[in-house]
Amino acid sequence: DHYNGKKKVTLREPQTENSYLELHNVPYDSLVIDLDSAFSNDNFFQGSQGECKRADFIIVSEDIKKIVFIEMKRATAPLKNIIKQLKGSLCAFEYTQSIIKHFFGKNDYLRDYEHRYVSVTQTGLKKRKTEMTPTAGRHDAPEKPLKLSWANQIQFKMIAA
Repeated sequence: DHYNGKKKVTLREPQTENSYLELHNVPYDSLVIDLDSAFSNDNFFQGSQGECKRADFIIVSEDIKKIVFIEMKRATAPLKNIIKQLKGSLCAFEYTQSIIKHFFGKNDYLRDYEHRYVSVTQTGLKKRKTEMTPTAGRHDAPEKPLKLSWANQIQFKMIAA
């Protein structure tokens, strides 16, 4: 989709009505992966430690060499649960890297890309001013995501920086 001549991506939680986030000025080469639909490890693990959880979306851009992991919640959720979902999405991504390495012979597939982790809460609820709570330093680990609340649209560069 396009917005003012730039690429726009709308992320939606299919199980939650009106829960969405519009990302504006997304690089044209971006690949958006709906991880909830694309990956499951429920048959391998019991889930007792949160190992079966995963974030909603992964966005990969070769142009800016970034991988953005995004977890969306219609309401609030404990940060420890969101961290487990972000960790699970990292595991799914690393699994993909391993498949590419072992079956396609590309040992450095997306290895030099920077990772960004984002938690978006209060999606789809009555609009308020967007709140952004950065962690100390970059949001480059599942344990320290960039936290957005009340956002229904945002510039991609804000979450990929």
